[in-house]
Amino acid sequence: MAHPSPSPPVLLLDGGLGTTLEANHSCHFTQETPLWSAQLLIPSYHPHDGSPPGPEVLLSAQKSFVAAGADVLLTATYSASFEGFGRSGFDVGTRQKSGKDREVVERWMRGAVDIAYEAISSAGVRTKKQIALSLGAYGAIMSPSQEYAGKYDAEHQGVEQLRDWHRERIDVFRAEESCWGKVDVLSFETLPLRVEVRGVRRVMGDLSSGSEGSEKRFWISCVFPGLEGDERWRLSDGSTVPQVVDAMLGRREGEAVPWGIGLNCTKVEKVENLVLEFEKEVRKLLDSGEIAEWPALVIYPDGTTRGEVYNTTTKVWEVKERGDEKDDGQERSWDEEMEGIVRRARERGFWREILVGGCCKTTPVEIEKLRGRIDGLFE
Repeated sequence: MAHPSPSPPVLLLDGGLGTTLEANHSCHFTQETPLWSAQLLIPSYHPHDGSPPGPEVLLSAQKSFVAAGADVLLTATYSASFEGFGRSGFDVGTRQKSGKDREVVERWMRGAVDIAYEAISSAGVRTKKQIALSLGAYGAIMSPSQEYAGKYDAEHQGVEQLRDWHRERIDVFRAEESCWGKVDVLSFETLPLRVEVRGVRRVMGDLSSGSEGSEKRFWISCVFPGLEGDERWRLSDGSTVPQVVDAMLGRREGEAVPWGIGLNCTKVEKVENLVLEFEKEVRKLLDSGEIAEWPALVIYPDGTTRGEVYNTTTKVWEVKERGDEKDDGQERSWDEEMEGIVRRARERGFWREILVGGCCKTTPVEIEKLRGRIDGLFE
């Protein structure tokens, strides 16, 4: 069995950008702002009366994560899509026939990479920081959003259909080398369907083959939204962890192998068990010769309280019944929970690297606390 390192290195990802913009920068997202945090890429958009333009607010939020100690900064493109800009009143047309606003919309989307780059470069830090191009699931751009439920329309239910949709968005960033060159890694996040995992691997396989010449590292992280019973450990399409890991890493012609795999936008109390299940399935693939080495582990769960869930229709966090979740009766802070998960994963020594951070409702405060705890692992 391949062991890349007895104690894999740990990188710190940032936190939940959209919820940080709401909590710390007076932004308010509704059905009238279908782009979520990407709404701030529009220069004429002001989050509230008297506020600076959206890009300035976004830069301030991202600087705060750099100041908190994040090693990797996600761009504000999770929900950036032609569909979302179209619902915001812009004429983007189609891939076959561009609308009059398509060129400027593409420029705004690429601007997210520049904003992340400025947030890092203006901090004057000595250690190398990385930019991750955030690419949410197709369900994230639907209205209401479907990255939890995974109920996609008929035009986006197959591997090839989802490959083509992700390719169109990636091509926006590839179109200018000055933008693409600043991207260190692609983040395909909050994927609710096994078929979409396959579609992502297919498009990355296309980019890494032949004359494309656009190979980049990428990670795939899925969401496990279930609240009760076995559903807690499955994707919304019913896929089990063995099926998910096989979709992420299994050897298939034309499908690139991700640098990292894992989960995000999932309750923190589920993470330990899910990581152990992921490890068991990766070991099986290694033992069978299906893969040659361990990938990186990528985990950035929500910072929500127990029982708190997001209503995708009202865009409000609501407290539901806790279902049959079990714990040891001890309440721990989010950063303490995460430190324990990372420490134990390092001690087991399987993963090539560990990338850890936060998703919804984790602000620079939580990331700074986690930075201190992660640094403590190396003392």
